[in-house]
Amino acid sequence: MAKKIFVVGMACLLTLWLVGCYEYRGPYTQADVEEYLTGRYPDETINIRKKELQTWDCWFDDLPDAVFQVWVGQGGGDPVPMLYSRLVSDEAKVIPAYYMEQYQKEGGSLDAWELSYNILGTKYTSIADAALALEQLSAFFAWIESKPLAQLVPKGQYNFQPELPWRTYSPQFHSFQEAVVQGPKDTSEAVQEALEDSVKKYYAFYLLHCDEFSQTELEDYAVKTWPWTPKPGIRQGEETLPPELLAGIGLESGVISYGGLYTLLTRLDFDVKGTAEHFTVTGADGHSYEFSYSFWEEREMDWTNNQTITLPVWYHLRDGYPVAVEGETSWFYRGPVIDLDAGWNIDTHNGYIHFYMPFREITGLTVS
Repeated sequence: MAKKIFVVGMACLLTLWLVGCYEYRGPYTQADVEEYLTGRYPDETINIRKKELQTWDCWFDDLPDAVFQVWVGQGGGDPVPMLYSRLVSDEAKVIPAYYMEQYQKEGGSLDAWELSYNILGTKYTSIADAALALEQLSAFFAWIESKPLAQLVPKGQYNFQPELPWRTYSPQFHSFQEAVVQGPKDTSEAVQEALEDSVKKYYAFYLLHCDEFSQTELEDYAVKTWPWTPKPGIRQGEETLPPELLAGIGLESGVISYGGLYTLLTRLDFDVKGTAEHFTVTGADGHSYEFSYSFWEEREMDWTNNQTITLPVWYHLRDGYPVAVEGETSWFYRGPVIDLDAGWNIDTHNGYIHFYMPFREITGLTVS
């Protein structure tokens, strides 16, 4: 009998580890809800009214019109994949939405902003795009400063979305973003400077013309941002190149842009024809190369949970044939960039497969 109980117990434990289980810790009472909320907001007077089975309407004395809910949700266990019931609430969503609505009823404007999933966000591609959003959010934060529960209003997030892939991957938009965050204590001047830096960094990295900053401003920013010292060390044969030769060439995540490659080849006295955005050159290996920011195509790539996503993939021409990194979703692999110390197999179209290291073969340089 004992052996049978042991076997059954082990089977249950194995099942728990493999598929997990759900434990309902209830029923919950209004006293449980009160304990849950007062633990989160000990200095606030909170009203609770049962709405339906295991769901309650609640509000703070100071905000009677901002009614939020508490209900029974799920929590997770670690390391055992057990799910269990717990109280959850949505005041962090309801109260910011309430304040935004009240502010706009009083004549304020937030039409440059969107509250989604408890995030207050806006998109910009230039400083001009962000100027109105900055003005609106600064005024809103000034209005809300003395309001009760104002700490529940989220910070604003400016999401930089330029044309070429950049920085942080955002699967829901199939694009990249660089975010600047503004909180109630941040000055407009500090946020403005951060926004300007994000735009300068993008244009200086890709070596693109920018209507909002002069070429001199971008060059000065690049030299300050990418000094190439003390590392990485770039070698030409036995000689390590001086950092001054590389300073100002954008280096992010171990890659330089096509524009950065153009600058480097020019400084090394290669016979480069064209512009930073589209150029041809004969590499140190004797092969002909052509690079352009317009060389890209959309491809389907594997994503999580057996899904596929469609992303733009940049390529360059080697002896007239396109070469690109296959199956990589990160911008610093599939974007218009060259890795300093990486390679992949390519078809040389003469019956051979070649392990290709573009930076080394085109420039004749190595990384140490």
